[in-house]
Amino acid sequence: MHQETILLIDDEVSIRESLSSFLIDEGYRVFTAEDGDIGLDIYFREEIDIVLTDLRMPVMDGLEVMTAIHRHDPDVPMVVVSGAGKKQDVIKALQMGAKDYITKPITDLDMIGHVIEKALENRYLIRENRRYRRRLEKSEARYRTITEQIAEGVFTVDAVENLTFANPAFCKMLGYSQAELCSMNLVELATSDSFTHITRETLSIQKGLISRYEIQLISKNGTRVHVELACSPMYDDSNQYSGSIAVVRDITKLIELRKKYQKFLKREKSESKDILSICANCKNVRGDDETWKQVEEFFSHVVFSHGICPDCCEKLYPDIDINDLDDEDL
Repeated sequence: MHQETILLIDDEVSIRESLSSFLIDEGYRVFTAEDGDIGLDIYFREEIDIVLTDLRMPVMDGLEVMTAIHRHDPDVPMVVVSGAGKKQDVIKALQMGAKDYITKPITDLDMIGHVIEKALENRYLIRENRRYRRRLEKSEARYRTITEQIAEGVFTVDAVENLTFANPAFCKMLGYSQAELCSMNLVELATSDSFTHITRETLSIQKGLISRYEIQLISKNGTRVHVELACSPMYDDSNQYSGSIAVVRDITKLIELRKKYQKFLKREKSESKDILSICANCKNVRGDDETWKQVEEFFSHVVFSHGICPDCCEKLYPDIDINDLDDEDL
């Protein structure tokens, strides 16, 4: 377990000894310095988690110390423990990153402990947030790489349907550039009925649900593109809904096939009364009892005779004039 390290800089021996003793009892590792010059030497030599410093000291005052530390690492928490200083000194100390300003004489050591604990906790949260953001940036970069390479269209919108990202596949699907799409709202890309559908589905997405639905978008050249959207919600740092991400599939050809199939079903229903299943290989016929029979057996009630039709006769015997043949020959 990491033991937090404190640097205590004060020219008063009694302050250094009393605070150092208290902080060691609290479980901290403590370094002390009687002036700012020695304090900075310790700071750059050791790994210091928090600095407690006086302002008025010989050789180098507390403000110079804080300026040097803040320039090196703005995240290091600093607490000023000083006598009644000037107002501008207090303001300057706070600008340099001081988490608190404690005036002497110190009457409550527990209050010092509380201030240090909160300052260290705040430092931990800042560093964790930075690490989280770095991981998020790496994930975002990876996500961008993936979405730019996949065949499906991908776009993101904010809470009011303004496009914030469009991958190359989606740009190609509608004929717009990425810059053009990211300056538009979905209301400009969808038909009127489709945008009404979008706003209705957005209500579900805002509740954390994943939504899949079909709409029509309008390409740059004015043609309608039938698409299927699979939308998921996105949230900001405060876990509030900030928009959605959609994976887009062009189903225009699928819609055309659906229409053709529906027409076929209607035609079949109106025109086809009796349908026979015939094997494409042996030409056997499937009967009502689901058994397959040879043509002659299936049509046993019909008498067959062999002949040749005029078209086949012309193909097989091109030298024969069909007009010279009797009907019986055919």
